[in-house]
Amino acid sequence: MKRHMLLWTALLCLVLPLAGQAADFQQVAREVNADLAQARQERQATQEELMAELAALERELAAAKAELGREQSRLVAGQNQLADLSQEQTRLESNLEGRQAEMDELAGLVRAGARDMLALAERSPVTGEHPGRLEALRSYQDQERFPGLDDIKQLVRIYFQEMTATAGVSLRQGEFVDQAGVKTSGELLRLGGFNTIYRNGDVTGYAQIGPGTGRLLAVGGALPWQVESSLEAYLSDESPAVYMDISNGGALSRLSRQPSWWEQIMAGGPLIWPIMAVGLAALILIVERLFYLGRVHANTDRLMDAVNRQVADGDIEGAWTAIKSQEGRPTANVLKAGLSLKGFPPEALKSGLTEAMLKEMPRLERFLSTLKVLAAVAPLLGLLGTVSGMINTFHVITAHGTGDPRLMASGISEALITTELGLAVAIPILMFSSMLGRRAQHVVSDMEEKAVALTAALVKSERP
Repeated sequence: MKRHMLLWTALLCLVLPLAGQAADFQQVAREVNADLAQARQERQATQEELMAELAALERELAAAKAELGREQSRLVAGQNQLADLSQEQTRLESNLEGRQAEMDELAGLVRAGARDMLALAERSPVTGEHPGRLEALRSYQDQERFPGLDDIKQLVRIYFQEMTATAGVSLRQGEFVDQAGVKTSGELLRLGGFNTIYRNGDVTGYAQIGPGTGRLLAVGGALPWQVESSLEAYLSDESPAVYMDISNGGALSRLSRQPSWWEQIMAGGPLIWPIMAVGLAALILIVERLFYLGRVHANTDRLMDAVNRQVADGDIEGAWTAIKSQEGRPTANVLKAGLSLKGFPPEALKSGLTEAMLKEMPRLERFLSTLKVLAAVAPLLGLLGTVSGMINTFHVITAHGTGDPRLMASGISEALITTELGLAVAIPILMFSSMLGRRAQHVVSDMEEKAVALTAALVKSERP
């Protein structure tokens, strides 16, 4: 409104000079008053409109403030509810983490139990009756698969199955793989959780679970005769006792991998041949000496009694005949030399008998020194083989290091086997050499005894 008044005043100031010239001032004043009245009316109307708008805005503002208060209350309630929900979420997440940890722990326990059972089932003879349980136990090791209640029940059932089966003996007809690798069938006897015995016709032996397959495999290698006869007698219900391997197959595996005595000897390398040649030569000499010394020492007491009787009776021809019955033996040769000196002085008789005994000594001690040399050579050859084997071992270590002990096994076997073989040859040679030496000395003592007895008999026969 003030703006309209200023506008009219400005117009009036502009128009007055002109109005004074063109029209009457009164007329202009009336017009100005009329305009002023109209402007006042418009101002009044505008003020009323503004007041109405102001009242409406105040009402709207009051309503907005009331709505704002309600929304603020709802916001506070929502915030409180959000805080409660956040606390509940935290509690539930913590509870979930605890439950998840418990479930993970339970799953770990189930997998560990399945893993332990799998390790047991791969060696247990019961698996031969239930080969499918190996795959079932391996499925527990899948980390992406959570074991459920059915899986736990199945694992418990396998455990009870193993415990029940290992507490008894089972006899059945079943399939197994024989020593030639051929799938066959026969009579299978399971002895608890220790061993499975098979019989296929005349063949009897032990069977083990194949690694990772669950199939029964016949244990390779020949069994000792007493073990095989025990198995046959037990299967035939002829004996209540049977050989068992309580080491879960360890003894059977060792038995199946045990080399023969000839294979062990051949592992000693090329030096086993001279050692065996020494042993063979010593064996020939020992047999010859045993036969010779046993033959020359036989019946000398009976011969001496006969010669003494004939000499005492003056029957020298009869004494010669008695000596000829054992001609060639050392004692007989000594007695023959003594009879040939009949009538000579005692000193000459003693000298002749001593000379005869000295002639027989080389025959009695023949090859004894050779046996002693062979007894010394055999361990020296074994020691040479030990040195050779250790040299080969060090060559392998130089070339390949010590990472794989199997690479060094050949040299170590050569070193140990040659030493063992050398001692095994030398010890009996030494013992037999000592025994043969004592036997030869015994023959010499017997000759001396018979020589003294003949001397006494001849001296007595010369007296009146």
